Amino acid sequence: MKPKIKLFRESLKLVWNSSPGWTFTNIVMSVLRSIFPLILIWLLKVVVDDITKAVTASPFNPDINVLWPILAVVMIWFLDEASSDFSNYVRKKQALKLEVYMYGLLHSKAIKLDLINFERPEYFDCLSRASREAPWRPNSILNNLVSMLRGLLSLLLMAGLILTLHWTLVILLLVANIPGIWLRLYYADILYNFQRQQTPEARKSAYFNWLLTGDRPSRELRLFGLGNFFISLFRKSFLKQKEEEINIIRRRTLIEFVSNLFKASSLLVFLLFIAHQTISGKLSLGQMAMFLLAFRQGMLYIKDLFSSLAGLYEDSLFIGDTFEFLNLKENVIAAEPLIVPFPLKKKIVVDNLSFTYPGNNFRSISNVSFEIKKGEIIALVGSNGAGKSTLLRLLCRLYDPDSGSIKYDDSDIRNIDPEEYRKHFSVVFQDFMLYNLSAGENIRMGNIDEKNPDDRIKASATTTGIHDLIDNLPNGYETAIGNLFDDSRELSWGEWQKIALARALFRDAPVLILDEPSSALDADTEYDIFSRFREIVKGRTSILISHRFTNVSLADRIIVLDKGAIAETGTHHELMKRGGIYFTMFTKQSSRFKV
Repeated sequence: MKPKIKLFRESLKLVWNSSPGWTFTNIVMSVLRSIFPLILIWLLKVVVDDITKAVTASPFNPDINVLWPILAVVMIWFLDEASSDFSNYVRKKQALKLEVYMYGLLHSKAIKLDLINFERPEYFDCLSRASREAPWRPNSILNNLVSMLRGLLSLLLMAGLILTLHWTLVILLLVANIPGIWLRLYYADILYNFQRQQTPEARKSAYFNWLLTGDRPSRELRLFGLGNFFISLFRKSFLKQKEEEINIIRRRTLIEFVSNLFKASSLLVFLLFIAHQTISGKLSLGQMAMFLLAFRQGMLYIKDLFSSLAGLYEDSLFIGDTFEFLNLKENVIAAEPLIVPFPLKKKIVVDNLSFTYPGNNFRSISNVSFEIKKGEIIALVGSNGAGKSTLLRLLCRLYDPDSGSIKYDDSDIRNIDPEEYRKHFSVVFQDFMLYNLSAGENIRMGNIDEKNPDDRIKASATTTGIHDLIDNLPNGYETAIGNLFDDSRELSWGEWQKIALARALFRDAPVLILDEPSSALDADTEYDIFSRFREIVKGRTSILISHRFTNVSLADRIIVLDKGAIAETGTHHELMKRGGIYFTMFTKQSSRFKV
């Protein structure tokens, strides 16, 4: 129980931190509501007895007045109902505060975690479980604890009242609910283990659903007629989860039927006993009504108490998934001694770098060493899978290498805060992002902290040749682009790539990295950009990845990667004279354009 108690404590701390005032109000209202039912039952007993006396007494007896007890019953009933409605509002408000707070924790953790996590399927399972449970599970723990407190107080009051009739009836009340609590606890473990095992299958169902409903797959789905194929895959995956879950619930329902028979038998015994006591004159009609209601309420409260206890047990199982995610370690961090980076003054040195992706038995980068001088334009070339994009991620410290080092000037980048270090890099990734925001905001994403960015946004757009198009949109740079929201305008893939280029140029970073920056550009735009390439980079240290060797030849130096290692390095003319891998690739590509 120690780990579970620790999880409870941590969960309650989250709930309290999210909204202390609403949490306190929730507790107070729950305690208050536990008292009203007992007062109501006692007042109903008074009303029944007074009415009985009034029926048997003289018609003109002024001592018997049932109006005030009836008014008291109505007042307490009103307060009970009003407090119930208000408590619901308080719980909803508190749940909203907690949901926002928990999403904040999840999102903050997600953006800090190492990028390498996205190469591990188990990370997505962990994230999926945490996202499913985090927004509401801590609040469930609080509500179950509060419900236990309310149920326990109410049960003690009702049990004390029934105890005045006979102690065996209190035992009967407790024993009747034991099968139900055992059942809930037993199946809590079964359902939790089932849902945990089904996480990969649930993600698979979600993936097939995205293929059927998402924007990116929609074109191939229709062109190749894949709709019915993916419908069948989704149905198979979805039913595999749900049918097994239904079978578990079916077995639990059958056992619950036996448990309810047990409770019905205890109610029968109680009714026979109280009927005998009333007929023999030991109880008045008001007392009979009071004890009947007390037993019925006691049954409800003990059910609530045990249900809350079982709910807490379930919560203890599921909340662990949330803390499993929140406790994931961030390995790409600054090591001591901490160094504050300055704009590049001399060079970047890569020394004997090696890297292997999780699950692979081969190195994606193997013993790579080279240096890039300040202001130099370096081109990385090689076949698909040679390790070019991986090397860029290592340079940006999105990954940490298995061995070797990268020095930014004379500083090992492991001694620099990753967030501060990355501010010195501007990158156009091969799979760059398309933000469904305004055109101006899409470019401003390159440096979201920039003050008064309008002029520089337009300058970047002009450099990449996208300014005129944006300027002619209905609201210019304020026009939403993409097709996700209303009043937006979709762009071609080449126009999106120009936006991504403008975003990279807008970021005033000393190192510029372009990974296939012209793959979707038309010939005129590509020629315009690369004919002015040195003017565009403005002396920034630049790294270019491109399969178009006419662009690569503009670089000061070319590094040829093959199977994760450096095969050749030199200028375009040096590599052509050498007649190696670069020469072969360049010749093959050039021959396609000869008439």
